[in-house]
Amino acid sequence: MKANEIQNKLNQLYDQNLLDEAYQFLLQETQKAMDQEDDLLVLMLLSELIGYYRVTAQFQYGNTIAQQAMKIVGSKGLEKTIHGATTYLNIATLYRVQGKFQEALELYKKTEIIYKDLLSEKDERYPAFYNNFSLLYQEMGNYQQALDYALKALKMIAKLDNCEIEQAITYTNLSQMYFSLNDISNGKKCLKKAIDLFENYGSQDPHYFAALSALAHGYYLEGNYKKAVLLYDEVLVGIESVFGKNKDYQTVLSNKRKVEKLLNEPIKGLDICQKYYEVYGKKLIDEKFKDYQRYMAIGLFGFGSDCLGYDDKISQDHDFGPGFCIWLPENIYKEIGKKLQEEYDQLPQEFMGLRRIQSYHGAGRVGVFSIEDYFKQFLYKIPSTLEEWLYADENALLACTNGRIFDDYYGEVTKIRKKLSYYPEDIRIKKIVRAIAKMAQSGQYNYARCMKRHDEVAASLALNEFVDQTLSVIYLLNKKYKPYYKWSFYGLKDCLILNDISDCLHQLILLPSQIQHWHNHTSVVNTDDEKIVIIEKICQRVIMELHHQSLTSHFDDFLDNHTINMMNLIQDKTIREKHIMEG
Repeated sequence: MKANEIQNKLNQLYDQNLLDEAYQFLLQETQKAMDQEDDLLVLMLLSELIGYYRVTAQFQYGNTIAQQAMKIVGSKGLEKTIHGATTYLNIATLYRVQGKFQEALELYKKTEIIYKDLLSEKDERYPAFYNNFSLLYQEMGNYQQALDYALKALKMIAKLDNCEIEQAITYTNLSQMYFSLNDISNGKKCLKKAIDLFENYGSQDPHYFAALSALAHGYYLEGNYKKAVLLYDEVLVGIESVFGKNKDYQTVLSNKRKVEKLLNEPIKGLDICQKYYEVYGKKLIDEKFKDYQRYMAIGLFGFGSDCLGYDDKISQDHDFGPGFCIWLPENIYKEIGKKLQEEYDQLPQEFMGLRRIQSYHGAGRVGVFSIEDYFKQFLYKIPSTLEEWLYADENALLACTNGRIFDDYYGEVTKIRKKLSYYPEDIRIKKIVRAIAKMAQSGQYNYARCMKRHDEVAASLALNEFVDQTLSVIYLLNKKYKPYYKWSFYGLKDCLILNDISDCLHQLILLPSQIQHWHNHTSVVNTDDEKIVIIEKICQRVIMELHHQSLTSHFDDFLDNHTINMMNLIQDKTIREKHIMEG
């Protein structure tokens, strides 16, 4: 049979998914050509066998055939001919798939030299070559070179007729370049063009499944894990039906399992917002506001459980979802703030399968802001004196220092957050004094007095005050701002010091009424009341830690008796002379 007849027969067998028959046919025709000593036909058939072994991941056989093909090229003086280039290209692609990048690179370069010498720029073999060369550079991590070759391929395809499959392959390759350069939007656009072409002109082509798999990867990069898994499933069915569970099948299956694992992990709001910025925000800034990037800080902090990192599925019902802040100096904000906000509002509203749900009170948490105005949402002014620090709202200080900065090119936001990172030591001591005084007053004194009067409502209020002040002391001793009441107990998991008190507080809250122990009891110290026992245990643990931090030298069981001693540790005279309950 002649070469064109063999090729037509092979195409028919491949179209019918008769791989075994195609393989046997190749072996038979190769033997015939060898018997007839038709070296060019043998070379053509060996190239087909190399392709077959590559697709079916039988690399050992493929490498053996490659060596035979190279011997024929050398012995017949075909090194600088199109026959030689075709052989080099097939072997290079075999090596690339195996990860033998340097060997593949050498053969691709030889092929390029021959093509430039012997082929017209309109020759349809050029695009396939440049696509393969692009894939090699991509796998080597040289994404810019990969993009250059993929664009060369696309430019040449535009000059050809009836090259829809090559065009689709090129769009698929281009998508990988864009993904590597973090341009998800353009990558997906290329893939959708590729998939349309494949579905119309070659739905059984192996590159079609590569395009679908690449689109699944695009959904993964966007964080839309559900869509990625569904598409990976479609790809697996397609590959198995045409090629069996080959190497490509195993690769897709491995990728699917990785995404499934992520799908089952809890999604944290900060991670969603940072990824949303990396996928869409960076591109917006690079393309439209590059000249102003040096003035920007980007991130997310403020009110909200997501900024604390405490969000869960329940948190997702309001003020949760993709979004981030861009902070600018006041003069730059006046210049571009409105335009930047308009562009920000045009970013995709859905990301990772989520849309931001904004509550009535949740406006102004994401978007474009001047640095000064953003911090003024929380603090009337950045504290600069100890008295300003003493009266600064703790929730506001936490809102200014929680969350995460994704990028800070200007540096001012990071500088302010560093300054606000925690109280000056004199203020910390003053606030500890106030908190332990309230612990003593509410827990060690008033709870028992209220119970003695059989006033359980007042006793409950005293107990709640004791718990709240205990939480304040724990955060102060850990040098952390205390979250507002909803998260103050939960946040103890991030406190290394006195973390064990959390069990005592939990037990204290869950204990039933102890009124039965007060009917005939006249003493204030009533150890029959289990709550009093726990209160005293907590107070003793606090006193031990005060000693450990050299904040007291007394050993009195009553917390209030430590306050004067601690006030004397304050260096600043004005703060030291404040009332112990002030601040």
